[in-house]
Amino acid sequence: MRILTAPGVAGIAVVAFDQEQRDLALASAGVAADDPWLTSAVPAPRRALLRLGDRVVDDVLLVPRSDGSLEVHLHGAPAVLAALEHCFGGRYEVPQSAAAQLLRGALGPQQLALALEQSSPGFAASLAAVLAGPAALRQGALMAAIERSRIAEAMVSPVRVVLVGRQNAGKSTLFNSLLQRERALTGARPGVTRDPIAEVTMLDGYPCELIDTAGEGNAGDSVDRAAIAAARAACVGAIVVLVVECARVLDHVDLAAMVAADLVIASKRDLLRAGAALEWPRTPDALVAAPDDEPGALRVGLGRLLRQLRGLPPAGPVGGFAALDRSEGERLSQALAGS
Repeated sequence: MRILTAPGVAGIAVVAFDQEQRDLALASAGVAADDPWLTSAVPAPRRALLRLGDRVVDDVLLVPRSDGSLEVHLHGAPAVLAALEHCFGGRYEVPQSAAAQLLRGALGPQQLALALEQSSPGFAASLAAVLAGPAALRQGALMAAIERSRIAEAMVSPVRVVLVGRQNAGKSTLFNSLLQRERALTGARPGVTRDPIAEVTMLDGYPCELIDTAGEGNAGDSVDRAAIAAARAACVGAIVVLVVECARVLDHVDLAAMVAADLVIASKRDLLRAGAALEWPRTPDALVAAPDDEPGALRVGLGRLLRQLRGLPPAGPVGGFAALDRSEGERLSQALAGS
């Protein structure tokens, strides 16, 4: 038995029985192996009660496949799958290509469009076609594929984006707004966030690992010091987004943080006096008033800033075959080196 859906809890799970197990699976569903339904031109899915031993396990749909195997669509409760695995054995169907993996796990329409584009004829076939083509065109085709891959891989692999700033600057409130749910605790008391909290989300079509961190400020005890140290460590190799309260009077620490940050967000816009301008040495990239701002607009706005910072185009199909992971990228580089 092959489990076609991904591991984890789901509403529906799909399993497939190869020909050697098909008749046993059909018998468990009360269907004879020579039932005319199986050999009809286009057999419609058939509802049945699946029994294992003397008990009904689930109410399922039976779907014959053209290769003689049988698909069974059932409820995705772990207990149901565990019962089938105990009776028939089982293995998860692992997608063989990066495009197939993305097709299974796409988080947004742009990722799905990229996965569909890259699925046919697929990376291996496309690369083989380039290598078999005219030598004069080979290098240019590979270089174009490598440039497309820079964009495609950015659409597949989340970039780390760390929210930093003073205690009570509004980082966690912004974090929750971008995720559109209350993931981090917030409150008026400074220092609510201790350990960095990470969540993957899609911003403007690109995946981001968004990280909320403890705020810089008074380190009253060893836990506070450890939290601040963890926040600083999270910034290594990441895009750093500094969140500064609009009404704050900046000191030398704030000014140094502004210089080091990749983006500066002015928070609590509602605290800014009407008509007043921020007299900061660096113009903020955005002014926000989370949670009052519309979350969708916040996601689009910050996503666009991150995309432009990285030099990426709007997310979507890339216009030709491309590497979607490191392994495929290395194959492209090796092919170019040998061209």
